[in-house]
Amino acid sequence: MGVVIEVEGLVKRYGSVEALRGVSFSVLSGEVFGYLGPNGAGKTTTIRVLMGFSRPTSGSARVFGVELYNPGASGVRRRVGYVPGEFEFYGGVSGGRMLDYWCRLVGGCSRGVVRELLEAFPLPLERAVGTYSRGMKQMLALVMAFSHEPDLVVMDEPTTGLDPLARGRVLDFVRSKAREGVTVFFSSHVLSEVQRVADRVGLLRSGVLVALEDVSSLLRKSGKVVKARVSKNLSPDRLAVDGVRVIRSNGELELVVTSGKALESVLRMLLDAGLEDLEVRDATLEEVFMHFYERTSGPGGKG
Repeated sequence: MGVVIEVEGLVKRYGSVEALRGVSFSVLSGEVFGYLGPNGAGKTTTIRVLMGFSRPTSGSARVFGVELYNPGASGVRRRVGYVPGEFEFYGGVSGGRMLDYWCRLVGGCSRGVVRELLEAFPLPLERAVGTYSRGMKQMLALVMAFSHEPDLVVMDEPTTGLDPLARGRVLDFVRSKAREGVTVFFSSHVLSEVQRVADRVGLLRSGVLVALEDVSSLLRKSGKVVKARVSKNLSPDRLAVDGVRVIRSNGELELVVTSGKALESVLRMLLDAGLEDLEVRDATLEEVFMHFYERTSGPGGKG
């Protein structure tokens, strides 16, 4: 597999605010890469540098071996589809005319591909875009991003404003395009979405990449969630040993346990405290994500 996106030591400052602090990762051809983090973590800043809308303070961000913020990158840009997190359309123009204009701008779209997209994401193309709902505008942006058969699609929070059914269609479509060889990079703070479609994930916090690995490996490393009810009082301080994070201790106990040794220790404490009920399951990506965020501290970032 070839490298489609390569980010090395990326730093971006806005005055005294350091939005990205030495971020490095790569994305392979045909991969779905989920870029996770809460608002302000630096996700949009990374995407703006990737797309060539902003120059890095230091480091580099290359797409197909080219830094898109440099002159002469227009040929590479045609290979990239883009769904911004915030976008504005000309409200008085119909959806159909907007799509036609976009296809001329990128050098042409396949009618068959556009037809396929509109079957997946039906839109009233005869209506003015200004009458579209937030979700309909999001759908139009998705259609435009994939309409010229790009090799890479970069999406910033692509399911914002969509209802659950539409969100599911988008995620299924992304997965199907990856099977066809399209590389997808998308940012999100909706962890269940990333777990559903991504091959690998980067966890970003305050401009720092705190984890970078494939989803299945991250989940395997994450350990277990333990829920228990005991008859005796069990202090949260006693449970808070290495490899254990106490989520809830009022009434039913809930813990995230990140090692086999810690799990053995917890089970012994529960038995000593009069174990009445026990549930042990694999942690979800959201629980893993929160584990990383609680362990890592730092100042707030931008975007």
